[in-house]
Formats: sequence, C-alpha cells, structure tokens
Amino acid sequence: MVATTPVTAKPKARAARFRPELLQVFDGLPLPQQKEVLNFARFLRQQIKTEEPLLTTPQPPIELRTAPPTTLAALTGLVHLGGDALADTEALYDNDTGGN
Repeated sequence: MVATTPVTAKPKARAARFRPELLQVFDGLPLPQQKEVLNFARFLRQQIKTEEPLLTTPQPPIELRTAPPTTLAALTGLVHLGGDALADTEALYDNDTGGN
C-alpha cells in the first residue's frame, strides 16, 4: 500500500510514488478491464485538456444597460396578464384558433 503524501508535495513526486502500485494493479487485471482503465484514463486526460482553456480565457466584461423610469411607464399595458391557460392550450392542440 502506498503511503499518503502531503498536499504540499509536488505532483510529479506524488505520481512517481503511485506509479509502481498503479502498474502492478493494472497488470493484474484481465485484458478487457485493462482496456476500460486505459479508456477511462484517456477520458480524464481529455477532460483536463478541455478544461484548461476555460480557466485561462478572460471573460468579457458585462455591460450594464440602464433605462430611465419613464421608459417603464411606456411599457404599461403592452402585456395582458390573465386569461385561461387550459382553454388556450386546448385550443392550440384542437387546432382551434378562436373562430378562424
């Protein structure tokens, strides 16, 4: 069994400690399971490669657009709230457009 390494240890030094046990466990697996482990390791490596650009890509600043309160007053009455959602849905699925 491999001893736990402190978090402050360098990643390559930790990998060197795990490598012998990893190879021993890998060699002890049947060939189909070895293929699964290899595919999973490739998947993990691919995830790391695709995640790196996300961390280094600077995000564009968010542009805040403000509006004076008078524009909100002009919007009053444009949207009708209320109605019968069930009747509207049934009309839609019954292909009834309200008398057309």
